Amino acid sequence: MIDFTLRFGVFLVVFSALLAWQYYRPRGALVQWRQRWRHNIALLVLGAVCVRLVQPLLLSLLALMSQGFGLFAVVDLPFWLTFILSIFLLDCLIYWQHRLFHRVPLLWRIHRVHHSDPELDVSSAVRFHPVEIVLSLGIKALAVWLFGIPLEAILAFDILLNAAAMFNHTNARLPAKTESWVQRILVTPDLHRIHHSRVDREANSNFGFFLSIWDEFFNTKRVRALEGDEHLKIGMPDTKTYQPASFKEVLVMPFKRFGKHR
Repeated sequence: MIDFTLRFGVFLVVFSALLAWQYYRPRGALVQWRQRWRHNIALLVLGAVCVRLVQPLLLSLLALMSQGFGLFAVVDLPFWLTFILSIFLLDCLIYWQHRLFHRVPLLWRIHRVHHSDPELDVSSAVRFHPVEIVLSLGIKALAVWLFGIPLEAILAFDILLNAAAMFNHTNARLPAKTESWVQRILVTPDLHRIHHSRVDREANSNFGFFLSIWDEFFNTKRVRALEGDEHLKIGMPDTKTYQPASFKEVLVMPFKRFGKHR
């Protein structure tokens, strides 16, 4: 209960601060925000229900299986070093999980719900299909078991990841000089916008959510859009104008085929 209260409290604080930032310093006009927000908040509620139902079962299973198991359980490291390494390992895992969801057709069908948002703002950070949330929990649980990651690091990483996702989806931008420095370490809104392009080559870049070092290291970082940021079109890759017309369409999207250039 303390875990949930802390996560939810930090979420509300960060969400409110970023909402104020994009309201007072908007990067661009949002003309479809009412429908988008209805869809995104509904997905947030469904996702939260899934987490509350699935996470206790996963944690109980891990508690039974991880008695003295995992890399950090057999390597004698100071707790502070285990904590830091755990954050880096989990963030690298999320990077590769994201790439996998773009690469594997079945997983892409689920993940494209996130990319179907025709505009970006802080609410886009919670636009994930419940099936993707459950799969992500399972992948993270497997990593926690294999590496023996401590609960403190799991909680800290979840808070960092949620805050970072809201930050890099915000409809705002950092000052140019600040941007050039921050994006060397963190994923900024300008970097992540490129990932949400309708152009497939751009959408298959900038996979990081928290640290940008993985895109740099694995050669998937793209600093500028192919035709310039002012011509960047946000939405589902390989479509021209497609966007879901109803929440029902959002939910059934993983089970439908879409032709290119729709």
